[in-house]
Formats: sequence, structure tokens, C-alpha cells
Amino acid sequence: MRQQRRVALEQEVAELKQQLCNEETVHHILERALQGGGGGQAVAMNIPAFIPGKAKELLAELVLVEQEIARLESQIHQMKGGLTTMQQQRPAANVTSTAAAAVPLPSSSSSNGSSPRTDIKSMFFINQAMDGEYLKRHLGHDKDKTKYSNNNNVLGLPPRHSHDSNNNNELPIIKTRPAGTTKVLQPNKLSERILKCLVCIFIRLLRSSRVAELDKEKSAGNSFSFRIDTGLNVATSNVAKDKDRGQQDHYAIFAIQDAIVRDIGPYKNLVRFTSSSFDLRGFSSSPLLTKLRGMLEALQQLDLRFLSHHQKLAFWLNIYNTCIMHGILQHGLPSNSEKLLALKNKATINVSGQMFNALVIENFILRQPSSVKEEVRGLYGLASSEPNILFALCCGIRSSPALRIYKADRVVADLEKAKLEYLQASLVVTSTRRLMIPGLIHSNMHDFAKDMESLVRWICEQLPTSWSLRKSMVECLRRGRHVKVDDVVDVIPLDYEFQYLLPMM
Repeated sequence: MRQQRRVALEQEVAELKQQLCNEETVHHILERALQGGGGGQAVAMNIPAFIPGKAKELLAELVLVEQEIARLESQIHQMKGGLTTMQQQRPAANVTSTAAAAVPLPSSSSSNGSSPRTDIKSMFFINQAMDGEYLKRHLGHDKDKTKYSNNNNVLGLPPRHSHDSNNNNELPIIKTRPAGTTKVLQPNKLSERILKCLVCIFIRLLRSSRVAELDKEKSAGNSFSFRIDTGLNVATSNVAKDKDRGQQDHYAIFAIQDAIVRDIGPYKNLVRFTSSSFDLRGFSSSPLLTKLRGMLEALQQLDLRFLSHHQKLAFWLNIYNTCIMHGILQHGLPSNSEKLLALKNKATINVSGQMFNALVIENFILRQPSSVKEEVRGLYGLASSEPNILFALCCGIRSSPALRIYKADRVVADLEKAKLEYLQASLVVTSTRRLMIPGLIHSNMHDFAKDMESLVRWICEQLPTSWSLRKSMVECLRRGRHVKVDDVVDVIPLDYEFQYLLPMM
């Protein structure tokens, strides 16, 4: 009897501890959502599965509203600065009229809809997405689907202005032509072709930048031959060193002190695209952009209702990555967590006559909260959640996984492969018996585990027993079994430096 009582009490204590852990997690998310700096907003978007559906809506809404407030405050500051400058430069008699002409009102827009609106929508735009009213109209008027306006928005999200307005003049604006002139393809094939086209665009930019760099070095070779030769010798020695190790260490894991060098798998064969190659001058007339415009136009005419679960999964993974890459071409590079979140909000794409941004695709289609209405789930969402999508979502930062084009007939196997390859390339085991896990996995821990200990166990279970990485991890944990997991495990912080790891085309 006493033993049963003890077991019952221990079970109750365990449940209370779990409840406390959940409450601390919610508190942490709220704290990060409300603070203005660092990676708080990005962490806040990773909402754990145990939180009720309504609370998920409110948390997601809170993050987006905080971002909208920050954007509007920045816009007000810029307008005030412009008005002050104008008042100093113009005669006093013209100040009023010129200020009125230079500062557009939020409610104004051009008659043809070419300038984005800056009106603030209600805080209930998340709830509007859940009620499914727009889908009822969609399902009731299939025969009129070609008449949908390009301004329809699946969550009522307002267009966003870039904070880096000084960079926008150099970026080619990718506009779509009126619908109805492009043959409609099967959705999965079209999504694959669009993403492949974007990969080709980025690789073309990379090659152009390398040619320009070589020409620059060649022209400067005569005047600075001694210095250039020295630099080349150093570069050659570094390349030789990397070749000896057989690595292209894209996540810089071997730069960590005492890291055990090992094979990082297929990641060493990927093409690395960085900010130094992002130069769009003279690229706006490229035939690749013309091809991309035509395929984005065809995307508006798709019917997704009859796709299977695997077809939808592969389609939306490709469309998410398309949305981010297309957004980078239009709005520029994200350099920190705030600008990354702003990019995800501004990067929009028209699918089946509805506008989606990257945040909506990630959090309300791919992650599929339980609170989403059945109409939404049936038309756009997935039949079940897939935690491994974390290893397929590439948002252009160094901590992101490699880009991959997903096909419906092997999407589950490819997600499993993407997970293993990312773990192989990003985990660190040191000779001092410490384990380091990437921040991307840690910030999404609740997709796979309840705490750090179970997360480390989950990681070990994913790795094949024959891998040296798993053997090193097991040995590290075995030697530290008498101490807490937190004492032997560190987290590699998220790195927001721009980077894409692209497949060879």
C-alpha cells in the first residue's frame, strides 16, 4: 500500500514538473515575442505543439502585430526625417504643399494598384483565416476562379514595405503578366520547375560574380603582383588544407575549438552562395527572369483540391522555398532576425488566386495547427503533420539546411535524407567530451522532444549505428553519464549571415 502511494505521488510530481516546464516555455515565448532585439521574434514563431489552438493563434498574432508596429514606427521616423530635410531645403512658402506631396497617406493608392497599400489591418486577421469564409466563396464559384483578384490574401495580411529602401532601386522587380496566357501544368511539376529556375538564377549570379572577381584580380595583377601572389599562396594553402580534410565546412563546425574532424557527408559537394555574389545590376533583362514570370503566372491558375497528402507536402515545401528566394530577389538580403521575419512577412506568392506569405505557408499550412478549419485543411493543408519539414525550410541564413527540390513520389524519403545530412554536417563532438547541437534544432526542440536530455537521445537514435558521428556522441555521453546533460551539451547559436547551400544544376 505504501509503495503504491509512493508511486502515485511520484507520478503526480512528474506531471507537475511537466506542467511547470510547459508554463515556463510559454513564458519564455511571450518574453521573446515582446522584446525588440536579438532572435526573440524568430524563436517566438516556433510555437510548441502542447499549446492549445486558440493560444497558438494569439501568439502568432502577437508576433506579427509587434513586427507591424516596429515597421510603422520605422516608417514614421523616416517620414519625419524626410519632412525635416524638406523644410530646411525649401522656402517657407512651399513647405506645406511639398510636404503634403512627398509624404503619402496610408490610405492612398494608385488607380492601377501598382503601389502597395500601407493601411493597418485589424489584429483579427489570423482569426479571419480560421473562419474559412473566403474558402466557402472559392468552393462555391469554381467556374469563376479565373476572375480572382491578385490582391486576395489568405490571411488578410497587408503588404509590407522594405526597411532597406535604399537597396530596392537596384533590385529587379519581378512582376507577373495578366492571367490566362500560360498553359497550366500539374502543380508539383510547376513548383519543381519554378524552384529549379530560381536555383539557376542564383548559380548564374554566383558565376558572374566569380568572373568579375577574376577580371578584377587580373587587371590589378601588374601593380600589386607581390601582394596578390602572397594572397594567392595563402588561399592555395587553405584550399589544400581543406582538400586534405576532404571538407567544405559550410557551418564552420571544425572552426570550433577541439572539434573532432570527420566526414560531413553530401554537404561538402554543395554550392555555397553568399552575399558577395548577390549583385543584380544588369540582370533584370535575363531570360531566366522572363521564364520565372511566366511560371509564377501559371501558379495563379492551379487547382490544389485533388492533390494527395504527399503531393501537397512536396508542393508547399517547394513553394515555401520559392517564396523566400523570390522575396530576396525583390526585397534584398536579411541580415538579422528582425529583417528575416520582415522578409517572411513581405515575401508573398499567388497560388490559386490567393496571396500567401512565407509565415502563413510555414505556420498555417506546413505545420498545420489543429485549430485550422476543415475547409482550409482540405484545400491547402496536409492530412497530418511532418516534423522533418524543419530540415527542408531554407530561409537564406547560414543556419538553414541545404536547398532541395522535392518530388511527391519520394518526399518522405527525401525529408528523412535531408534530416540525416543536416545532422551529419552540423553536429559537433569535441575531444574534450562535449557535444554541440545547432540552434535550429534546439529552437524547434518541441517538435522532437520534451527537454534537452530527450532531444540528445532523439538525435542519437536518428543516426545510423555505423556512423563515426554516432559512436563519438555515444562515447561522449557515456563518459559524462554521472553529470547533467546540460553540463556536456552546448547549443550553437543561430547564425543570420546570408547563405544558400544549393544543389549542382
